[in-house]
Amino acid sequence: MDKVTDIEEAIGNHARWMSLLRNAILQAPPTVDVSEVQAEDQCEFGKWLHGSRLSGEDRASAIYEEVNRLHADFHKLAAQVVELAASGKPRDAYDLLYGEYITMSGRLAIAMRAWQDKLKGTP
Repeated sequence: MDKVTDIEEAIGNHARWMSLLRNAILQAPPTVDVSEVQAEDQCEFGKWLHGSRLSGEDRASAIYEEVNRLHADFHKLAAQVVELAASGKPRDAYDLLYGEYITMSGRLAIAMRAWQDKLKGTP
């Protein structure tokens, strides 16, 4: 597959995290492992982002740096949602999920779309 398609798949996969996190809040205690959620290099996109398919030139680009940073922040917030749910604070978990997390998720998706546009040569 090409990089544009890889990024498209990642956008879809990360959109599904919302459902995963909602379910984690509803379960008492959550069945999701916080360390797995926080490991930004273990999801499929993280493996791709840190794997061998991207060149040194790709990794040196400003858009890669931004996506990498936002992706790590996305996973930190997701882990915080699970931690709050696990500590018996579902209201706080929902507030984070539907506040800062949604904002971060949107910022990551926008940055990933910008990367796609750059790869396609779209202005």
